[in-house]
This record gives sequence, C-alpha cells and structure tokens, in this order.
Amino acid sequence: MARKRIAHIIFLIIIFVPALILSSCKRNEAVVEIDKDRLIIKDFLFDIYITRQEGNTLNDTYGDILGIDYWEYEVDGVSMEQISKNMILARVVYYEILSRQAKKEGLSLSAAEMAASEKRVDGILSSMSDEELADTGLTRDLIIKAYNKAALADKYYAAVTSSFKIDEKAIRNAMNPDEYREYVTECIYVPTVRYVDGQILSLKEDELDEAFERIMLAKQLIKDGYDFNAVLDRIDGISYYKRSFILSDITAESEYKEAARSLNNGDYSDITITKFGYYIIHMLDNNSPSRYEEAVNTAVMNKRTSLFKAHYEMLLKDYDITINYDYWDSIDLDSFIPYGD
Repeated sequence: MARKRIAHIIFLIIIFVPALILSSCKRNEAVVEIDKDRLIIKDFLFDIYITRQEGNTLNDTYGDILGIDYWEYEVDGVSMEQISKNMILARVVYYEILSRQAKKEGLSLSAAEMAASEKRVDGILSSMSDEELADTGLTRDLIIKAYNKAALADKYYAAVTSSFKIDEKAIRNAMNPDEYREYVTECIYVPTVRYVDGQILSLKEDELDEAFERIMLAKQLIKDGYDFNAVLDRIDGISYYKRSFILSDITAESEYKEAARSLNNGDYSDITITKFGYYIIHMLDNNSPSRYEEAVNTAVMNKRTSLFKAHYEMLLKDYDITINYDYWDSIDLDSFIPYGD
C-alpha cells in the first residue's frame, strides 16, 4: 500500500488548538483550499477510516492497561485524537501537493499500477460490511482515488530522491560497528516469578525448588548432548524462545547479556540467573551485522527525508493553502459521522 510504503511522510502542519465536539459534518464545506481548489470531507474519508481503525485497535489492546480511552490519552498535553487529526490533515495535503507535482513533471500511473490499486481496494471492500460502508461514507471510487493519489505521490518522491547525493560511506565511517554488534541467541527458560494483576511476584519456596530441579535436569541433558528440542520434549514447565540484542538494548536482562557475550557460536551457557528466572543460553551468532546495517539504512533514510523535507518546504511556497481550522477541529474522530444534516 503506497501510503504505508512512504515512511518519510513529513507532518508539517501542526495544529494544537482545542477541539470542538460535534458529531457530524456538512457534505460540501471545504476543509482545505489549495490554489482555490477545494478539498471537502469526502477527500479525507479514507484517511479518517484508516486512522480510526488503527486507533480503535490500539484502544482495544491497550485501553485497559492505560486505564484511559486511547483517543483521550495525552502526549505532551495533546490528546491522541488531536495528534491523529493533525496527521490526517497533513497527510492529505502532502499527497495532494506531491500528486500535483507529479503531474507537472509528466509522471503518471501505468495501467498495471492502477489495476494493482483496484485489486487492493477490492480486498478492503470485501472485508467491510454494508453497514460499515454506510457508516464511513466510503465508496469504491473514493478509495481508489485515495490509493492512486498516494501511489502517484510515492512515484514523485522516488523520482526526486533518486537524484539526491547521499554519502553512505561517510555515514558508515561515522558509525561504530561495535556499538551495533548483535548477539543472536536462543534459550530455554524456567520462571521463578509469576505475574498477578500487573505485579511480578516470586514463586513459593517449594515452587522455586521445583524450578531449580527443572533447570538442573535441563543442564545435564545438554551436557549429555541433547539439543533444546530434545530437552523440551523431556521436561515440562520449560519455555523456549529466541533473543537478539545489542549491548545497549534494555530488552534483555544484564545478566543474560553478560552471559551471552562470552559465548562462542554454538556454545551453551551455564545456568544464568536473573530476577525473572533461570536461563540456559545457546549462541547462534555472536557477531551479526544486521543491527549495524539497519542503523546505517536508517541514517541514510533520515538524510534522504531531511533533504526531501527541504524540497517539500520549497514546494509549499508555490501554493496558496487555506485551512478551515474551525471546521476541521469540530470533527470528533471517536464518533465521526461523515455527513450530517
């Protein structure tokens, strides 16, 4: 999906003003005018739909944990609803400007690209009920238009950024590979704690004794030449998973990292004790370049984004953009109705 591929979206329009709470929108009132061309609410419906879907999913997943509705959760004093609306507004304007620039440069979508958009749109529509379509105000033509505009904007971005001169060698030389050295491990784990109502509680003494017996038996089996799969087949109450980290990560306990970093490829550790339980670690790759390459690619992407941001800011100077703040801020994403009376 084009709008997902463009990781470089630049949210240049930031609106931190109190939102009025209304539940419906007038069909033909302009949200944005660009050189006297009006973008009305239907031009925003697909972005609103996607944002609401993502927000509601996060609300279902984390609402109880946060103890607050996702849309009301605040970052630096700004609600997630307002942040989401800022992003929608900026994104729609961004795609509109870039798609216009693409047409000026003679760029267009091929028949195959448009057919691919239609196929993806049909996939979206097949997952939506008639009631959901009616509630969102979306139609096949509206979604296809949104997809094609984003795809054309993506094409313009690719054309412009392909001419950027980015010194990747200099970026690599400025980054220390040792700081990004990745350790790829697998481990078996016997917990010494349990989670109760968000709290980490130690097991009872007899349970701790049983946990230690399990890990000691696992240690002996490994010493006898059994691999982790064989150990798991023979001992209940043991978990297995893979862990990859660099030393600056906080995703692995310090004891785990210290034990792992001393291992050669193929080695097994002794029993490693952390506040969460007992581990036996198997080193798969103690010098993986993946995180270093990932960091380099991110730095290159950030440089490309920075250069394009400057380019985009220059483009904006050629457009007369007027935003209907009162109207846009009156929209309540959580109870949005596309067209009111």
